[in-house]
Amino acid sequence: MIVRSSTGAYEMIDFRERAPAAAFQDMYNSNTDASLYGGLASGVPGELRGLEYLHSVYGKLPWTTLVEPSISLARNGFTITEEFVYYMNSTTPSNAFLYQDPAWAIDFAPQGKLLEVGDVMTRKGYADTLAAVARCGPEAFYTGPIANATITTLRSSGGIMTLRDLRNYTAIIRKPVAINYRGFKVFSTIPISVPTFGHDVSYYQHQHGRDQTPTVLYKEIDSMRNRVDRPS
Repeated sequence: MIVRSSTGAYEMIDFRERAPAAAFQDMYNSNTDASLYGGLASGVPGELRGLEYLHSVYGKLPWTTLVEPSISLARNGFTITEEFVYYMNSTTPSNAFLYQDPAWAIDFAPQGKLLEVGDVMTRKGYADTLAAVARCGPEAFYTGPIANATITTLRSSGGIMTLRDLRNYTAIIRKPVAINYRGFKVFSTIPISVPTFGHDVSYYQHQHGRDQTPTVLYKEIDSMRNRVDRPS
């Protein structure tokens, strides 16, 4: 995440998931599916730690005020859209776990089959987790009962994450990259695993010169992003 302060300074907050301490370079060589499915596929989640830093440095509203709308949405439900169905069907080759695993089926297939466009979905367990985070802050997720349940579930399905991995996670503050483009200075995150906006601009500027309009450039970069985010 890139943040611009009231003084005009920029910083990058890196809260991407990280490999557990017990991970090693060749751990998926004999089973590449394990990098996608099961407990071994999970990295240590960092979003809450990143948002915690963001709020502590830049936030003005109370933490609970910011979390409450998400709690309400999860508890009271939302209408399933075509896009939501697309992503449900893209989770695994068969997405069977969404209706076969009771932990998932309670939300995604409460009547024994996957929800469809127009149905209302609730996430009451998720709402309870968010409520704990609202009351106690991110520490409620990284330690205590929620952390214990997370590690128990992951390790029961082959994972190697530990309570120490969760407890030790911290967001990293990095220096953004900056490029000059048509008289403007563009700030972007450093590339963690995929091309960033700043690198895409530099690439297309180099490949196509300076005769492209901003609209054309934006569409090209957005198409590249979609190739990463949403397979055809």
